[in-house]
Amino acid sequence: YTWTVEITTPDGNTETFGPFTSDPLGGGWTTYTPSQVGTYTVVATMEDHTLTGLPASPDTGIYGAASVGDTVLGSSSDPVDFVVQEDAIEAWSETPLTEEYWTRPITTANREWYVLAGNWLSGAAQNVGPTSNFGYGLAPESAHIMWTLPYYSGGIMDERFGNTGYQTSHYDGLSFDPPLILNGKLYYNIDAQPKYGWNCVDLYTGEVEYFHNTTGPVIVGSYGAGLGGVVSSGALRSDSSGAVLGGWLEFAQILNYESPNQHGGYAYLVGRGPNGETNEWTFFDAFTGNYICGLANVSTRGTQVYGNDGSILYYNIANGYLTVWNSTHAIEMGYTNMRNYNWCWRTWLNYTFDGNNGFALNVSIPEVQGSIRCVREGEFVIGGTTGKNNGTYVEEGHLWALSLEPGNEGTLLWNVTFTPPESPPDVAAGMFGAGSVALSKVDPEDGVFIFSQSIDRLWWGYDLETGEQLWESDPEPAFNFYGMSSNIYEGKLLTTGYGGELIAYNIKTGEEQWRYEATNVGFESPYGNYPIGIVFIADGKIYLTSSEHSPTQPLWRGPNLRCIDADTGEEVWKILFWGAGMGSGSGAAIGDGYIVGLSLYDNQIYCFGKGPSETTVTAPETSIPLGSEVLIKGTVIDASAGTEQTEQAARFPQGVPAIADEYQENWMEYVYMGLTCPDDAEGVEVVITTVDPNGNTYELARTTTDLSGTFGCAISPPVPGLYKIIATFEGSSAYYGSCAVTYLNVEETT
Repeated sequence: YTWTVEITTPDGNTETFGPFTSDPLGGGWTTYTPSQVGTYTVVATMEDHTLTGLPASPDTGIYGAASVGDTVLGSSSDPVDFVVQEDAIEAWSETPLTEEYWTRPITTANREWYVLAGNWLSGAAQNVGPTSNFGYGLAPESAHIMWTLPYYSGGIMDERFGNTGYQTSHYDGLSFDPPLILNGKLYYNIDAQPKYGWNCVDLYTGEVEYFHNTTGPVIVGSYGAGLGGVVSSGALRSDSSGAVLGGWLEFAQILNYESPNQHGGYAYLVGRGPNGETNEWTFFDAFTGNYICGLANVSTRGTQVYGNDGSILYYNIANGYLTVWNSTHAIEMGYTNMRNYNWCWRTWLNYTFDGNNGFALNVSIPEVQGSIRCVREGEFVIGGTTGKNNGTYVEEGHLWALSLEPGNEGTLLWNVTFTPPESPPDVAAGMFGAGSVALSKVDPEDGVFIFSQSIDRLWWGYDLETGEQLWESDPEPAFNFYGMSSNIYEGKLLTTGYGGELIAYNIKTGEEQWRYEATNVGFESPYGNYPIGIVFIADGKIYLTSSEHSPTQPLWRGPNLRCIDADTGEEVWKILFWGAGMGSGSGAAIGDGYIVGLSLYDNQIYCFGKGPSETTVTAPETSIPLGSEVLIKGTVIDASAGTEQTEQAARFPQGVPAIADEYQENWMEYVYMGLTCPDDAEGVEVVITTVDPNGNTYELARTTTDLSGTFGCAISPPVPGLYKIIATFEGSSAYYGSCAVTYLNVEETT
């Protein structure tokens, strides 16, 4: 419909705005900035409108076809007044970011709290611009442990086997897969024999909320042929390791659905198909773990992108066409009652949708070479070839960009040629690449693309606009020959490897900004330094783990979970932790400010993060005479869920003491891993304040708890009467603060 708005100003003048076209429900809006103080009157008027039946439904054609050609007569609204005043209208008072312990759900009334929250959905969902493995929300600034949870038999076996431990990560060995963190819950597949099902664990307490059983009739072999050649079409198939991969979790999704009828998110866990098919997805409700639907014929060719609305997208170039496959589109177009003309998301339960319906874009493109290198949804896709420069001949490389702007999809934006860095002559390719140069990163935000070569351990930066080389690094540590990994964060190229160094380069100039070295302890590491890799980046910090291909028994000591300041390269904290996986930079994830990871030292899941504390305070229960000193004492203990686990509760029957941040590494290793107690550790500071009999509030003393968590101090009350005594632990990087209150009566002497 077509409509206009007439506004009468306080001085009696009128202004008309429009005409505007309504939305499909007949609604609409415009903006207006008042210029006078006083009362304004608004009237909306609709013009006569002849029904055409358009836009038509994509399924049923014209809706209400019998009314086509009828004329709806125009009308005007009742007048509506609004008042403009000089004084600002008091807005909603926003709740400030909390400094107290919190859990999910976070009420949407606290709108500013979104910066605290983070989910780990895995895959492309953790890519932000050029940064991969990016964690949203807060990130721990101390080694404090919240809880532990056994994953599999772990640690030392028994005396007959010496210091050899149980199996860890190797071919068909243990892994922490994927893991997923969603709405305060941790999900992970059971990747230990027998390999089936997955757990849902409370992120804050470590309590297993449920186990999702994915088994049924099982046969051996990837193709359905069981022992003796028996085939059962109704049975689940296992792979060569014995894993039953039906419903095996791959990633999570939050679909932020927006329409005139529905608003808000849907949380799903996405697993493989019934027989472990990677091109068939199974959707589970994340809250209950219940099966929702399936999606067959998933087009996983190309580059995965987590869409702005949470849809899973695959961008691909083939045969002169750019295609975009969209998981939401596939489900919407597969079920009539979910089409857009109903403006609803009503997933048909227990139904397998056809992924062939998922192609939301299929446009012809100019002739381009190579494959997709990066995608920025709604903006552009960049692709190209590496080229070759091996000392014998030069083959130019190409990078190009195609538009993804609506209406211009597939249009060539630019095409740049370049000569890649020189590499050794071609030889038979080996496990480590035989010296070939790789196009490792394309970073449109910084206008740079990056090459690497592991034999000589070199990096090169090129200008994305001109194709000219900008810089070349010095050779990195020798053991990086076995693999060079990288990430990009805030204009820095971050590189790691078996050489045990994290190096930050200015990505535009190649200047080394800082270098962190994971140095050996004694002769533990056979590589000199400890191999390190970036497991994720969050909240301005880089987190590293260490591992190797099929870890050798007994495990060497010294691999740590490490937290590094991304600006300075300084170590913030570290703690003993061997990340599950056959390479560094694996075995952990982050969500809601908590790190969860599987450590191969004891095959337990550890949760690291800032935990709650509990403070107590006591004073004499009988009155004391004025002029006497009185003893105020109490405790500050760690109130995290892990302190109530069987071992910890038995070893610390009065509670696990809260300890200062600088001793957290050694203290947590003592409490949860049984390492040596740090006798020099100090407790936390406690502030003693009072409200005296005259209503005055002031500080009485400051004191520090000891290794038992106890504090005490003597005070001399200056006037008679009833004192309110408050003991406050203000909190630290390891613990949220807490306080306690007691009362003291002082009698005047006669």
